[in-house]
Amino acid sequence: MSELEYYESGTYREFLLSSRRREICNPEVIFREFPIKGCQNIIDFGIGNGFFLPDILKIIGPEAWLWGGECQQDLIDLLLQRKLKESIPNFTPFYIEKSDHPLLPEWIPRPEIIFTSLCLSTFPNPGLAMDGLIQSMNQDGRLVIIDWAKVEYHEGPKVKDKVSLDKMKFLAEDYNLDIVKSLRISEYMYAMEVKAGKNFEFGYYDLKEEESESSYTF
Repeated sequence: MSELEYYESGTYREFLLSSRRREICNPEVIFREFPIKGCQNIIDFGIGNGFFLPDILKIIGPEAWLWGGECQQDLIDLLLQRKLKESIPNFTPFYIEKSDHPLLPEWIPRPEIIFTSLCLSTFPNPGLAMDGLIQSMNQDGRLVIIDWAKVEYHEGPKVKDKVSLDKMKFLAEDYNLDIVKSLRISEYMYAMEVKAGKNFEFGYYDLKEEESESSYTF
């Protein structure tokens, strides 16, 4: 993933909170198409510096809880500062280490929805990443993915590092996930929602690990 270190640069982080991003990734459009109102626990996976933070909190109100997963510790520190400065009681940022198959910490309540923006395309296999996130939810959980369309744009990753909507759909289906909805939210970004399909095996990787451990002889 060394070629994808663009997301750690100060210039890119500035873009993530800018009006330029809002123009091509309008939160009103996203949350109209993928409603979150009524959910009690929401995960913003790869929350970065909190672009969607005010929009999500406004929609869910004080009764629900927003959890922000991030692998960059300095961004978690910034989010904690925002939590204190803006007096946000129902928001918890948390560290999640880099992994090709991310699983949420067990102490976090299983969310009804995981929201991830401009994140899955940074994984070697976004399908495997989807699998891990769905594993961390209940069987009716929803995973909403926002990512770069495979076209030129002057901010963010190079075209070769972007994952097209068609490929993201293929990877989801390859991991037995059903595509609920997909759409282009602008010329430069798309969104899609997936959930566990009928052949999706919850706990499959845990079982494989247990079988492997039980096969050891001493």
